[in-house]
Amino acid sequence: MITCIAIDDEPNALSVIESLAAKVDFLDLKKTFVDPLKAMNYLENNSIHLIFLDINMPEITGFDFLKLLPNEVNIIFTSAYSEYALQGYEVNAIDYLLKPFDFPRFLQAVNKVKKGSGTPFAHPEFVFLNTGTSKKKVLVGDILFLESDGNYVNYYTNNGKIMVRSSIKDATKGLPPKAFTQIQRSYVVALKWIEKIENNHVFISELEIPIGNTFKEEFLELLKNFEG
Repeated sequence: MITCIAIDDEPNALSVIESLAAKVDFLDLKKTFVDPLKAMNYLENNSIHLIFLDINMPEITGFDFLKLLPNEVNIIFTSAYSEYALQGYEVNAIDYLLKPFDFPRFLQAVNKVKKGSGTPFAHPEFVFLNTGTSKKKVLVGDILFLESDGNYVNYYTNNGKIMVRSSIKDATKGLPPKAFTQIQRSYVVALKWIEKIENNHVFISELEIPIGNTFKEEFLELLKNFEG
């Protein structure tokens, strides 16, 4: 799942992106912003794969906003002005959508992110886990596996266990899809931390997890192509 936000000083333009994004099953549009400064505050506490970014905004241009980003992220510019297109590609944007754009053109742009073309796909370096009393910043690379526990998910990391109220499906959305995979109804594992696979079981940090038949084929295919 590709998590994203959209920034545009025109509410109607944001409504268009919301409508189009809702039609794409691999997009998770978290929030939209008419104020880029509020978007910047959001990005300081949340990890995002993709930003739909307008260029001509009153307080700050899209290009200036890009310079302030705390982490590398995929950018799709959205603008009514074609004269910015060359500059957009010079800053390694994934694509440049000229308003008004339709669904086929929108889908073409987001598919570039899904396939990893253009700039390298920007996986989140960290996630914020809401424990109920606080939000803990956790490096994605430190997560060993996730375990479903009723209405909660346990994140097992190199620094211990963190319990979050969530479904396993929603918890997986915030993680890089090529680095984590579900191997059973109750478990999602980080491929890089797998120590061995034996007798249809995965071994991670002394834990033995059986591989479910439903997930086996996809898991083995992902493992074959894993480059982490």
